[in-house]
Amino acid sequence: MTITAMDVRRTFNVTQETRFRFNGWFRDRTPLVERVMSHDTSAVLRVTPEDVLAVCPGVPRTGPPPDVAGIRAWRPEFPFTHVAHHVVERLGRLPGWDEFREFCETDEATRAMLWTPASEAIASTTDRAGARGAMRHKVVTEFAGFLRYLSVIAHLRHAGLDVRVHPLADLVFEVDAWVERLILNPRGGGQRSSRLLVHAMPPFFFHDLGLKQFEQVGAVPLPARRDLDRAVRSLRGVLYPDAP
Repeated sequence: MTITAMDVRRTFNVTQETRFRFNGWFRDRTPLVERVMSHDTSAVLRVTPEDVLAVCPGVPRTGPPPDVAGIRAWRPEFPFTHVAHHVVERLGRLPGWDEFREFCETDEATRAMLWTPASEAIASTTDRAGARGAMRHKVVTEFAGFLRYLSVIAHLRHAGLDVRVHPLADLVFEVDAWVERLILNPRGGGQRSSRLLVHAMPPFFFHDLGLKQFEQVGAVPLPARRDLDRAVRSLRGVLYPDAP
């Protein structure tokens, strides 16, 4: 399965709120816009729960981050979520931390999205050593968060549910994941997209996966298996209420 930006646009750009949001984002044709609109999601959907478990032990453990103002407030043009999606699609698989870091340094497109802006942010501070530590902490934390997110997607898809994701859905329409007309929250918390999609016809529905417990796998807290299994049963009950 391949999901394109046009698939996402046809699905979610259907209300006055989403059209206003998309048109404002798309108008300037920034490098981010060009990248996201040309992005296809395929390899991410093939990631298995075992793939995620295999890379978690290699994620570095981090203590409290050095408090460097220039890094704490740093917001790159390319959000980490898009960079991570891009790397998985370019490699065709989920990399471990060391391979991810090396790819961000050596691949020209990825270097421009993350490595170079991060290096420039470090160079702009007076405490270079502290800034490097703070930046490493920030990127490792984001990588661990991406693994936690992928673990949910992989588990639901492994259970036979047609869960879909794409950076455009995330960045513009505030949809973390979806299956048919159900909007899911694999990152936990509330539903970011409800204010944008509440007036859609046919309607979207918002489903709380109820992921509250976590199990530490190396340095990465992954949703507990019992919560994931409960989410699968809940989703099946909503999607297929008449199934035996």
